[in-house]
Amino acid sequence: MKTLFSKIQDNYYSILKILLFLIAIVIVIFVSPKANMFKFEFSVGTPWNHTDLIAPFDFSILKTEAQIVEEKKQIADNFKPYFKYDEFAVTDGKKRLNKDFEEAWSANYEDSKVLKYKRYKKALSNIFDYVEGKGVIQYNSVLEGKDKSFILRLIKGNEVEEVRLNRFFDIRSANDYAFEIITDLDTDDSTLLKNIISYSLVQNVFYDETVSTADLNELMANILPSHGLIQKGELIISTGELVTTDKYQMLSSLKREYEKESGTSESKGFIVAGLSLLIILMFLIEFLYLRIYLNDKYESLKNIVLVLMSQVILISLADFVFYNYPELTYVIPYAILPIIITAFLGSRFALISHIITILILGFFAPNSFEFFYTQFTAGFIAIFAVKDLGKRADIFRTSLWVFVTYMVVYISMLFVQEGTLDNFSFTFMEYTAGSSILLLLSFPIIFIYEKMFGIVTHLSLLELSNTNNPLLRELSQKAPGTFQHSIQVANLASDVLHEIGGDALLARTGAMYHDIGKMKNPMYFIENQGMGENLHDELAYEDSARIIIGHVLDGIEMARKDGLPEQIIDFIRTHHGTRRVEYFYRLEKKLNPGVEIDKAEFTYHGPIPFSRETAVVMMADSVEAASKSLKQPTEQNINDLVDNIIADHMAKNQFVNANITMRDITVATKVLKKKLLSINHVRIAYPD
Repeated sequence: MKTLFSKIQDNYYSILKILLFLIAIVIVIFVSPKANMFKFEFSVGTPWNHTDLIAPFDFSILKTEAQIVEEKKQIADNFKPYFKYDEFAVTDGKKRLNKDFEEAWSANYEDSKVLKYKRYKKALSNIFDYVEGKGVIQYNSVLEGKDKSFILRLIKGNEVEEVRLNRFFDIRSANDYAFEIITDLDTDDSTLLKNIISYSLVQNVFYDETVSTADLNELMANILPSHGLIQKGELIISTGELVTTDKYQMLSSLKREYEKESGTSESKGFIVAGLSLLIILMFLIEFLYLRIYLNDKYESLKNIVLVLMSQVILISLADFVFYNYPELTYVIPYAILPIIITAFLGSRFALISHIITILILGFFAPNSFEFFYTQFTAGFIAIFAVKDLGKRADIFRTSLWVFVTYMVVYISMLFVQEGTLDNFSFTFMEYTAGSSILLLLSFPIIFIYEKMFGIVTHLSLLELSNTNNPLLRELSQKAPGTFQHSIQVANLASDVLHEIGGDALLARTGAMYHDIGKMKNPMYFIENQGMGENLHDELAYEDSARIIIGHVLDGIEMARKDGLPEQIIDFIRTHHGTRRVEYFYRLEKKLNPGVEIDKAEFTYHGPIPFSRETAVVMMADSVEAASKSLKQPTEQNINDLVDNIIADHMAKNQFVNANITMRDITVATKVLKKKLLSINHVRIAYPD
C-alpha cells in the first residue's frame, strides 16, 4: 500500500491529466444523444451504394418542409375569418336616431304637422333597421384583396353562419342606400332626414381576431407531418438506384423512426455502450497524439484544461442544437475551436483537437458526411489563416476565408449531387454567414482565456512589445541607455530563435522588459551614466552589488504592479540566473585579501532559465552588454568574447533546466557573433 501511495504521489501530475480526459469523456457521453444511429448515408442526386433496403417495420412517409409550408399556405388562403355582429352597437345607434329626430323636429316644425312627423320617423326607422339588420361591416386587413363573393363566418348571438361579403354594407354604401331611399320620398325635408340618418348608422360587424386566430392555429396544428405508408417488407430502394426527392423522404422517414424506436427499446444499453466506446476511442487518440508528438505542450496542465474545456463546451452546444434545433446546425461557429487553440498552443495542437471534435460531432449531426466534410475543410482553412496570428485583422480575414470555404464546399456538393444550382439555398448561405461572423467571438474568448489560464498570445505580445507601451516609454525616459540595450537584446534574441526554433516574439517581448528594474536607480548602471561621475565610487562594493542585484527584484515588482503576464516576468527573473556580479566581487576580494568573502552578497537570486527563450535572452543580454566594454571590437575580440561568456554560462550550469541542446547553443553562438559584428560595424577578415 505504501509503495502504491508513493507511486501515485510521484506521478500525480500525469494522473491528473488522465483524470481530466476521463472527466471530458464522461461529460461528452452525458450530453450526447442516446438514440441509435442510422448506418446508411444518403443524399439527393446520388446513387444508393448500399444493399437493397427493405422496410424493417411499418412507417409513415414524412412530408417535406416545402409540402408543409404549401399546406399551411392553402389553409391560410382558404380560411374563413370570423366576424361578430354587435347588438349593443345597433341598440345605441337606434337610441341616437330617435333622440336626434326628436331634437331636429322640435327645432324645425310646429305641433300641427303630426302626420309628417309619424311618416318621417317611420321611414328613418325602417331604413335603420334594414341597414343594420343586414350589417355594416368594419374594414379589416383580412378582407384586403377579397372579392364580394368571399365567404366569412358571422357570429350572431350563439349562432355562426357562413355569409358572403356582398351581403354587408360598409359605412359608405350604407349611407348611399339611406340617401337613395330618402330621395325617393320626394320631400322638401330630405336634407334634414339625410343628416339624421347619417349620424345614426353605425358599424356593427367587427373582425373577431381572438376566435379567428385560435381556429386558424388549430387547423395549422392538425396538419399531419406525414403522408402515405410504407409497410414492413416493402422494398424502399435498390442498389445503384438514384436517390430522388421522393426516395430521400422515404429514407429520412425511416431514419427518424429507426432512431426513435431504437432509442426507446431494450437495446438502449448497447447504444450507450457503443457510443461510449466511440467517444473514448476518439479521446484516446487525442491523448496519445499529444503525449507522443506534442509532449512539450502536453506537459503543461493548463494546456490540457484549455483544450478539453473548449472541446466539451463546443460539443455540448452542438449536441443541444442537433437535438432541439437541427435546422440551425450550420449557425454554430465550429472553426472557433481551432482558431483559439492555434492562438494559444499552435497549429499542430489545433489540428488534432479540431479533427477529434468534428469526428465526435459527426456521429450526431444531420447529414453526417456533408457536415464532417464541410467543417473539416473550414477548420483547416481557419488554422492556415491564423497560423501566424499577429494582428487582430487576421481574425476578420479568417472569418471571410471560412465563409468562402463554406460556399465553395456547398456549391461543389450541389454540383455533385444534383448537377445544378436550381436548389441553391439562400437560407444555408445566411446560416454560414452568421457562423462566420460569430468567429469574431474569438476576440473576447482569447482575452478571457488569457486571464483565466495565464497564457499570452501573439496578439498580446505584439501589444506589449510596442515601444509606446507606458512601461517601456517610462524606461526610455528614465533610463535611455538601458532602453537601447533592451532593444538590442530583443533583436539578438529574436534572430537567434528564428534560427534554432522557438517563440521569437515571446523572447523579443521578454527582452524588452528584462531590465525595467533599473528605472529605480538608473544612474547606478553604466549604460545610463555617460561621461559623468560613477556613483559606485562612493559606495562599498557590497552595496554596489546589492543595487545591481536588486534591479531584478525591482523589475519583478514593477512588472506585477503594471499587470504584466507571468511569462514576461520570467525573463526578468532569469536573465542573470544564479551568476555573480563578478566585477564588484573581484574588487571586494582584492580589497580584503585572505578574508573569506560571502559569495551570497554578490550572487543573483535566480532562478536559472527554464525555457529555450529565457536561455537565449540570458545569452543575448550578457554578450550585448559585454561587447560595449570592448576597446577594440575586432572580429577576433568579439568571437572570443561570445565564446567565453557562453562557455562561462555553461560551466555555471545556467542552462541545465532549459530545453536547449548543444546544437542550439552552437547555432546561437554563431548568430550572436555575426550580429555583434554587424552592430559594431566590423568587417570580416577575408583570407589573402
